[in-house]
Amino acid sequence: MPAHTISLEQSAQAPKEILFELLTDHQNLGRFFDGTYRLVKTGSPMPNGIGAIRRVSAGPFSFDEKVIDYKENEHLHYRIVKGGPLQEHGGWIQIQSLNAVTSKIQYRISFSPKVKGTGWIIKLLLEKSIRKALENIAKHGESTWKR
Repeated sequence: MPAHTISLEQSAQAPKEILFELLTDHQNLGRFFDGTYRLVKTGSPMPNGIGAIRRVSAGPFSFDEKVIDYKENEHLHYRIVKGGPLQEHGGWIQIQSLNAVTSKIQYRISFSPKVKGTGWIIKLLLEKSIRKALENIAKHGESTWKR
């Protein structure tokens, strides 16, 4: 059972479709999140959908995340299937429209560290990194939509 959870929200003045596209573009997530991302297996019904596997390289770690649930413009659920300092890791991203021009991203991850006693520092670092990424995605989404 996962020992740590991070829950973050970010609103943006952009339609949820734009934000969802940014968050599910596995090849280009490195624009927002720390590390490099590469799609190693395409999913269904979209290349970034169910079954897609992205390889993440962040600092000294490399790991594969697999999309296990996907509904276009609504939500994405993934889990680590190989590598990294975490076990029992799951990530849930949900995007909803608040009104005609505002959307909200809800991002939650749960994990247990592979090395006992390191969870608190991993949580601190992940939370900071994800918060920054969501802020950048919101800004990018807003500037893209307003063009």
